[in-house]
Amino acid sequence: MKLTHYKRPSGITTMAVFEFGGALSCLGLLVFTAVGSRDFIALIVGALLGFVVVYGLWTLQFWAFWFTAGYETVEIVYELFLVTQPEYKGLHLLGPLFGILMSAITLGYIFLDRSVKPVFQRKTIV
Repeated sequence: MKLTHYKRPSGITTMAVFEFGGALSCLGLLVFTAVGSRDFIALIVGALLGFVVVYGLWTLQFWAFWFTAGYETVEIVYELFLVTQPEYKGLHLLGPLFGILMSAITLGYIFLDRSVKPVFQRKTIV
């Protein structure tokens, strides 16, 4: 038995690079966040899960498709929660709204582009 290997689509490569940038920015924002606050914890969790997503996408792990879908869904839910918070007014709304947009684009890409899902499925040739 032999596993088939796929070439990583350019969209997956681009998505992994953007996710890496997002995970790094989460770490960078920790400097401006109060230690132990809700946002501090969310940034740490977001960075750690973001790096897991990057690894899975970059190496085309079979679990990466659904892990990315779950991660982006949780991101949208959390960003929607942030929009309801009183401290997120005016320009502060741009961060969560941008996050929602980027997560929605990611979900749309992985579910609607037909070249994506087969790359993450394990297929064996006998």
